[in-house]
Amino acid sequence: MSRRDSRQMRANRILNVADGRRRARRVLPRVVFDYIDGGADDERTMGNNEASFAEVAFVPRMALHVGVPQLGTTVLGTPLSMPILLAPCGLVRVVHPDAGPGVARAAARYGTVSVLSTVAGSPLEEVVASSAGPLWFQLYSGAGRGEAEALVDRARAAQVQALVVTIDTPVLGNRERDLRHGVSPPLRVSAHNAIHLGPQVLSRPAWTVRLARDGLKMARAPRGTETSAGATAMTGSPFHWDDIEWLRTIWPAALVVKGILTADDARRAVQAGADAVIVSNHGGRQLDGAPAALRALPAVVGAMGADAEVLMDGGIRRGSDVVKALALGARAVLIGRPYLYGLAVAGELGVERVLEVLRVELVRTLSLMGCASVGDLGPEWVQSAASSTPGWWGTTS
Repeated sequence: MSRRDSRQMRANRILNVADGRRRARRVLPRVVFDYIDGGADDERTMGNNEASFAEVAFVPRMALHVGVPQLGTTVLGTPLSMPILLAPCGLVRVVHPDAGPGVARAAARYGTVSVLSTVAGSPLEEVVASSAGPLWFQLYSGAGRGEAEALVDRARAAQVQALVVTIDTPVLGNRERDLRHGVSPPLRVSAHNAIHLGPQVLSRPAWTVRLARDGLKMARAPRGTETSAGATAMTGSPFHWDDIEWLRTIWPAALVVKGILTADDARRAVQAGADAVIVSNHGGRQLDGAPAALRALPAVVGAMGADAEVLMDGGIRRGSDVVKALALGARAVLIGRPYLYGLAVAGELGVERVLEVLRVELVRTLSLMGCASVGDLGPEWVQSAASSTPGWWGTTS
């Protein structure tokens, strides 16, 4: 059996996102799994992200046969085959050597967008060269405007379609799972220091061999091609509103602000020059006690109107979750942990498998609801799961 056939077999065993999580836990050292799976402090916000979707019930239309529902949409003028983007994630290269390039290729194959993080561990230029699909770049900069401008210049030269600025990381959240492994910020995981993690690394020999091989590849990379955190370190990135205004003056394409949880901040982002906002609490990895992203979404949508597009991430685990987010006003959603689980299990093919699982779930959910297109979704398609009345998002239309 070829290596690709073996990977495809592992990918095909992922029946849903939860299944991907279980399988990822088996193949990754605990320190890496906990890094991608964990949240801040007591992980309440992380848990509430998922739990909030259970508070929303569908209002289906029966005795309707809508054929194959239409999943296509546009985000910032880019046509997408379905309303799911791949969110920026740090340390992707530690999960699997396919990393940024593989994630971007999987996204392109499914007609959607991958957002590369500055701290993903893959050079921006390598990712752009590896995929014909659209790419967005998430800007982190702990060293001020000089570093930020250098990264913006590279993104412009690479013809990145959108710049994503995350505003919820003035400092890193308290991620106690990492601390329990003896790993403190800025997080660095490499073939060299993985040795000190002892038994848990030795118990995952396939991962260890892949990391060692990829470490040699990175060591041979030409100087200047790494990201600002090419050693896969992650620190705070304290952007202020005046920084967003400054970035608007030097960045010619679409500007997206990520980390919005209130209507006031959404309006401020647009005033600073944002073309779109992402309602997000960083997957529960920053401020524990922040509201669930889905709960924050309706107020932001109401504040934006036609001023900017509203995307959302946080807690998406099923195609039905995507439908609920769209019904509450999101133009599209981003997923992070789900595709990282797939990446851990089977590399690029695992990412494709997670996208396929969510696509099939989207089609099935819309078919069962009697909804012909994601463009038809609105608040009239959902209600409170506790009763047949409107939920915390307000009255239905």
